[in-house]
Amino acid sequence: MKSKTNSNSTIATGFINGFKKGTPIALCCIPGAIAFGILAKTASLTAWESVFMSFIVFAGASQFVAVNLFTLGAAIPEILIAVGVLNMRHMMMSSSLAKKYLPNTTFLQKFWMGFEMTDETFSLAAMQKEDYLSSEFVMGLNLPLHFTWTTATYLGWIGTSILPDSVQESMGIAIFAIFMGLLIPSVRKNRAGLIVTAIAMAMSAYIKWTPFLDATINKGVSIMITAGAAALFGAIVFPRKEEGEQKPL
Repeated sequence: MKSKTNSNSTIATGFINGFKKGTPIALCCIPGAIAFGILAKTASLTAWESVFMSFIVFAGASQFVAVNLFTLGAAIPEILIAVGVLNMRHMMMSSSLAKKYLPNTTFLQKFWMGFEMTDETFSLAAMQKEDYLSSEFVMGLNLPLHFTWTTATYLGWIGTSILPDSVQESMGIAIFAIFMGLLIPSVRKNRAGLIVTAIAMAMSAYIKWTPFLDATINKGVSIMITAGAAALFGAIVFPRKEEGEQKPL
């Protein structure tokens, strides 16, 4: 069996090393978690519902989408499907990283590490030079982000309560402002992303302005259809190039 490095040689050193490497990422995620707490409050979620969602779902993009669908009146099954589809990548990341776990890693340890895995912590874990990664290291890597995301969500929720009533009443538009803030920078220099976004918007507008479709298709289903169709179009027409090949327009 390949040897481990000193950073993972004991429970304490593995956990501490992972904790140190995960803390900077956790601090960078505070603004996003606070923003989610604010949006959850404007969507009429209670403080504990918001915190519970951040603890259990623990996926920024999925949580923002779930709150958006909830605000639009989507049914619970529709929200669960949308969140499940968005989180499918976590299964692939966990499966990929499982090859580097120590052979004596238990099922419960793998389950918990997969549950806490995020895009950021996966990247850090995958870049480690150790032949094997101990469960202590990966748990130490994931814990700061999980704790910070959950705690900052609560801070965002209670922070909204101290705002003036006039500001609280206008917070309903915040979720759309945040989505635009995430969208615009990503499409400014990416023509493919701009085209895919435009297609999704056009399909959404067509459904909305067609009386029969608007009356037949639920808003949550409409979002999943338009986003899924546009994403499929983008994957076919603008496939990602391998490193060294010409980048897509």
